[in-house]
Amino acid sequence: MSRLIVWNEEQATQNLYQRLKDAREDRRWLELKWNDNERIIFNTTGETQSANVSFSLEDTYTGVAGVDQTDTTVGINYAFKNFRFIHAQLSANPPTVLSRPTSNDPEDRRRADAADRLVRYALREYRMQEIVDKASNNTLLYGTGFTKSFWDISRGDPLEFDEDSGEFLMEGEFNIKVPNIWDIYLDPDASKWEDVVWVFERIIVPWEEAKYRFPDKLKILERYRKKRLDNERDYSTPSASLIKNPKYDVVEIFEYWEKGTPMNGFIGRHCLCTADGELLTPMMANPEQYTSPSRNKEDKRKRLPVAVLPYQVFTDIDVPGMVWGKSFVEYTTALQDNLNRIDNVTLESMQAHGIPRLILPEGAEIADGSITNSPWDIVKITGSQPFHFSQPMQMPQIVPDLMARYKTGMDDMAGVNEAMFGQQSRETSGFSMQYATNQGNMIRRRLFNKYVLFVEDIYNSYLRIVRKNWEIPRTIKVLGKEKAFESVDIKGSDIDSGYDLVVEYGASLSLDPTTRREEILTMMPLFEKAGVEPRQIMQMLKLNELSGIYDTLELAKDRQQEIFEEMIARGIYIEPEELQDHKNMLSYAYYYLMTTEFKTLTDDEKSLIRKHVREREARAAQGAGAAVLGGAAPGPAASQMQGMPPALAGGQVPPPGGPQSG
Repeated sequence: MSRLIVWNEEQATQNLYQRLKDAREDRRWLELKWNDNERIIFNTTGETQSANVSFSLEDTYTGVAGVDQTDTTVGINYAFKNFRFIHAQLSANPPTVLSRPTSNDPEDRRRADAADRLVRYALREYRMQEIVDKASNNTLLYGTGFTKSFWDISRGDPLEFDEDSGEFLMEGEFNIKVPNIWDIYLDPDASKWEDVVWVFERIIVPWEEAKYRFPDKLKILERYRKKRLDNERDYSTPSASLIKNPKYDVVEIFEYWEKGTPMNGFIGRHCLCTADGELLTPMMANPEQYTSPSRNKEDKRKRLPVAVLPYQVFTDIDVPGMVWGKSFVEYTTALQDNLNRIDNVTLESMQAHGIPRLILPEGAEIADGSITNSPWDIVKITGSQPFHFSQPMQMPQIVPDLMARYKTGMDDMAGVNEAMFGQQSRETSGFSMQYATNQGNMIRRRLFNKYVLFVEDIYNSYLRIVRKNWEIPRTIKVLGKEKAFESVDIKGSDIDSGYDLVVEYGASLSLDPTTRREEILTMMPLFEKAGVEPRQIMQMLKLNELSGIYDTLELAKDRQQEIFEEMIARGIYIEPEELQDHKNMLSYAYYYLMTTEFKTLTDDEKSLIRKHVREREARAAQGAGAAVLGGAAPGPAASQMQGMPPALAGGQVPPPGGPQSG
């Protein structure tokens, strides 16, 4: 049996102070790299030691004092170009989140459909794609990105007001945000995210809000109140971002999260404290507690809730034995610095060629009126040398080759090539361009895999929070599968179990949508010979602008599926109706007869479905014959008869040898 460890207020203060101190020390070496990455990516002038548009660095920090100290600042930021390309690639190809039922039970299918509606609702209501893009931006810049999803009791509609305390009771709402990586302090003893037990998050609270939230802690908060919180720092020991984000009249506090372990009774710990560990709120159980669903429907044992951390992590380059990841930008900082220096020196050399310097002997005298605004510099020297002009130093011939090597090295470190940008140095076939693009993306295969897991963690956390906190049905408005605007009442128990989230990323074909469609069109003859229907090929070519057309193609399948489900649920027979798309409804019916779901049905249910299919076949044949014989306009059934032998279509059979004339 595990023994529960309880902290009193004194122990909590000591433990919080020591843990925050350890986390800061453990992260300090990473902050130097984060500063370099910020300096390189947000450098807009080409300077090697500062980027004065967004922020500036001191010479003592960069260690390049006295080098290239001129007014010339020019350079092409190739690191930023590659950074934007990879970030755009992740944003343009987000994983698809699908909800799949875990069994053939109609109830599981309804729950999966409810979860699917919630996913669609979150995508627009909470701007999930925007959140994921911001987190991936941090991942590429720093090597690690976080999202934080939790149930926020301070959001939602106000329900009650206590006049005595002046407090409002809020409805509560799901909240997801992207915390700044500089504000996250992790358990230093963890070697992977699953091992992280506790996390500190630095939070900047306006003074007015702090007085409202902690009215009995004003004396403590006054010591940490700052009228202007800027990035004032010692550059030898970086502890803050170089991106200046000044605050005015705020308080710096820390939020402590601890997940459930046997030592804390699986309920975790949570509190708000100062940088010195002084408690602003009592040490309480972690509010993010959830009961895992049973792995077996027959298992009726009661399960205890377990506290979890509200964070999801996304890393770039894996570092063995570390939770933090590294960014590809770290491998390009020195190359970009050298490129900027070469650009600056080249420009200065060109400027020097525009300033002739006349060298005169020591005895030469200059008339008073000879001083003009001419760009010529006159330099006096000692000795008996005749006057002459000083030639500027010539640039080494290796400079262009060196710059090309630096640029190529930066592209190699980022894993990009000219084919990804639609460029080609010579005439190249489409297949070669496609191959070069795919091979370049191969270097990020691991990043794409973690991207899928990251998105899956976000949506699983979202559904878990909804399942626990939506005790009363809520009305959500979503855009359904058939582009129908739906208003649905959903509560947490509607998604309790019976489904699973499947997050898919384009791996079988190219990630680029345009290249992907080109590949499918190239292989279309093979698909047709293999028996793939044109509608399935069109689904693979799906364009966002044509989603309504594809939904129309799915109508026959959806209507037939609804009929089968109703027949199975109610145990009744439903007769096929006239003037329906019998051909495409039969196409789904034949597929359904081959599924495992049909195999597990009872004999009576199978008989009902077979009877329905046979009657629909008869109606399809009758409709086709009537359309051809009656000369009606060709509909779905009539078009099916085109190309059939005349005898089957109701016409006359021509004599052998073809039609006879005269």
